[in-house]
Amino acid sequence: MNTDIPTTNPFDDAIVVTGIGAVLPTGRGPQALWSAWRDARPALSPYRDPYVRTRKITHFGHVPDELQEQSRESVPHKLRKFGTPFTFEAVLAAQDAMDAAGEGWQSIPEERRGLYVAQDDSTELSAAAFHKALDKARSDPSAQAGVDLQRLVAEAFGNAATFNPFTVIRALNNNTLALISIAQRFRGDCAAFVQDAGAALGALQRAAFTLRQGECDTALVVGAGSFNEPLKLAAQYRAGHLSAGGRGGAALRSFDAERDGTVLAEGAVALVLERAGDAARRGARPLVEILGATLRPAVEGGIGPSALAEGPRDLLAAHGLTPDTLGAVLADGKGTVRHDAAEAELLRALLKDSGVPVTSLRPVTGTLGAAGPLAELALAPALFEADELPPIAHLRTPPDDATDFVMGAPRKRRIDSVLSLHSTFNGFAGAVLAQRPHTS
Repeated sequence: MNTDIPTTNPFDDAIVVTGIGAVLPTGRGPQALWSAWRDARPALSPYRDPYVRTRKITHFGHVPDELQEQSRESVPHKLRKFGTPFTFEAVLAAQDAMDAAGEGWQSIPEERRGLYVAQDDSTELSAAAFHKALDKARSDPSAQAGVDLQRLVAEAFGNAATFNPFTVIRALNNNTLALISIAQRFRGDCAAFVQDAGAALGALQRAAFTLRQGECDTALVVGAGSFNEPLKLAAQYRAGHLSAGGRGGAALRSFDAERDGTVLAEGAVALVLERAGDAARRGARPLVEILGATLRPAVEGGIGPSALAEGPRDLLAAHGLTPDTLGAVLADGKGTVRHDAAEAELLRALLKDSGVPVTSLRPVTGTLGAAGPLAELALAPALFEADELPPIAHLRTPPDDATDFVMGAPRKRRIDSVLSLHSTFNGFAGAVLAQRPHTS
């Protein structure tokens, strides 16, 4: 009688990343992002836009012009009229992530491919679209040019009867999901999440849940957006969140005593997620294991930093970790006086005397919105491979001695796990926990 009991590998159900794509101010791909971070080389530049003039917005994290053009070219020509620059960047990032995941990925049936998109809100009328129509009306004597301008003005003032359907589609909050699903042939479970870093955390949670439930065999998670819209920029300026830009490219000074605000940015990051067992069977290399994510109302909702630390602490405990055993913390570090003060208090409450080093990517990329949490996950494989932690660029005077902020030069250290912290402008805070993937 055979008494052998079939066993399964406990690591087979782990959620791992097998492909990464990035279109960011630092360039294309995770290696460009890692190099800029390790060298403390900000990708922030003077604000520029052919249709917006401002003396208040001094710097911005622009995706390079040539990369914007590559992004546009990655979208099938017939779909371009439906998209925006950041949705084009999302399509290119998704394409790169799928290519990095290996040839076997293409054998996964389209209806078993999940798609989970985090997108910044883009419902404001594009200033660029208005200026283009106005310029055309000035130079084009045809009746159609005048009709186009009248339609755009009507849209600005809410006359739904004259809406151009293409403009409406571009403004939808599932625009990125629609373009990727059509361009890359996703027909499985899907969901769109809106606004800031919280959307990316929600997309990660949904993707992991769907994979664990067996509702899909792979999940593409994409975060994309841009703060380069006049009403968004004006709102952040009025709220006092933006740096005056007096230090040029070094304007964003996370946690520094001389910080005076953040620098906004744009871009897209895409991650291919799979169950570890499925990835192994098709010969894919796991890059990072995602343990979990958490999201809850933040300080603006009446919850103080000490209580807010319970979310990340519970996330660590759920996976058998404590601050003492954590490899590193990637702090948000927006650079505003208020946000960084609250986060510094949260770090003190969470880490206490653990001595865990803390760094931040923010001074290099600027505040990315929905792409932010995914950008830090995209860096995790390089952290594990290099076993060093890049510094917080421009940090000279930290808020206190209780937290071990990495300053000056990269810190050599064995890193097996990373906790990434995030806060949003609309009142939420959260975290993502990842670790070095298990390899048999």
